[in-house]
Amino acid sequence: MASQPGPEEKILYQCVWCGRVFEKSMLSKIAETRCPYCGFNVIKKAKPSAAKLIVTSKLTEEQRLLTEI
Repeated sequence: MASQPGPEEKILYQCVWCGRVFEKSMLSKIAETRCPYCGFNVIKKAKPSAAKLIVTSKLTEEQRLLTEI
């Protein structure tokens, strides 16, 4: 069962100094670790605005009640 690729998600980065969020396409090929707005050389991946739901297992209602004890 092959999973189909979803719509291409944009990779977002955030500058540690000025706090601006920008896309990977805004980074230059020469200075990939510098903010395009302020030029600070430390950036990090921005956290998504929505939480991701991860299903780890499918428990029955009875199993859920037993694990909550």
